Amino acid sequence: MAERDPVAVQAMFDRIAQRYDLNNSLLSAASDARWRRTTAKAARLGPQARVLDVACGSGKLAGALHRRAPKGLVVGLDFSANMLRVAARKQLNVSYLRGDGLNLPFADQVFDAVTVGFGLRNYADPLLGLREMRRVAKPGGRTLVLEFVRPPRGLIGALYRRYLRHVLMPVGGWISGERRAYSYLTDTVDTYRTPEELAELGRQAGWREVELKLLTFRTVGLLSGRA
Repeated sequence: MAERDPVAVQAMFDRIAQRYDLNNSLLSAASDARWRRTTAKAARLGPQARVLDVACGSGKLAGALHRRAPKGLVVGLDFSANMLRVAARKQLNVSYLRGDGLNLPFADQVFDAVTVGFGLRNYADPLLGLREMRRVAKPGGRTLVLEFVRPPRGLIGALYRRYLRHVLMPVGGWISGERRAYSYLTDTVDTYRTPEELAELGRQAGWREVELKLLTFRTVGLLSGRA
């Protein structure tokens, strides 16, 4: 997979932050909310859990995690200042911090669960990002990544690629005013990892009990493990 330029990716998310949630909901037919609920449920949080959501974006997954741990601490971390401003307005019960998912500013073994929602594909070094998640999770703590996977072969995969090119790119670009940001998603679809590759990456990072659940016609994967 091609290495991502962190500066370029950060600038891209700063530009689209204000309409990011609207685009996600429209272009996924509101499936994104269901994906987040599934991830939050899989974190298996107690009411007082300590949770870190890396690459938190506009804070929607962090908010879903807080609803599972209403008396706990949920921290959202992102490198886009504009995304964090949007998140802080919408998810008031989450603590936000600007930082790098490849160099988490936390001591070892702090959190009961660590998550990433649709951020791993933007990392310059995804393996290091998964290792950092394992490092800051408590022994036995849950580690979870929600991510797009390479579309399956056959009719579903062909339709999905057509959707990306002929719906997501023009509509997303029109709503956000940033056509290049949504062409990025379309142009890189064939660089996404297969489900098997994503699971293997978790094992390489030292996660235990690695599992992968496929969602929505096998186009989205929920990778889970334990520290």
